[in-house]
Amino acid sequence: MSVPEVGKGATILHWSDRSAYFVNFVSADGKKVILERAKAVRTDGNGMCDSQQYMYERANSSTAEIVTIVFRHGKWREVSTGWDGKTNYDPIRIIFGTMQEYYDYSF
Repeated sequence: MSVPEVGKGATILHWSDRSAYFVNFVSADGKKVILERAKAVRTDGNGMCDSQQYMYERANSSTAEIVTIVFRHGKWREVSTGWDGKTNYDPIRIIFGTMQEYYDYSF
């Protein structure tokens, strides 16, 4: 299992895509992390293909997507508020220490 560190990246793994994030905060016990979605800019010029390279920038602070995750019941979970006002803890797959954006055009 990878460990979150402030200033290092993180990658959330979706079904086949990946999303890059900056790690902005890690609690003292390491069980709460605040992530900021990275602005991923393609640098390869390859178009709609599997060979993709990105450069990562911080978005404008007023428009940046902020995500809070916690380690509960043996896995990382995204904290959100449901339509009923209750707090949800949805499992996510995440790797800390690397930033990797990927869009699967065939899916």
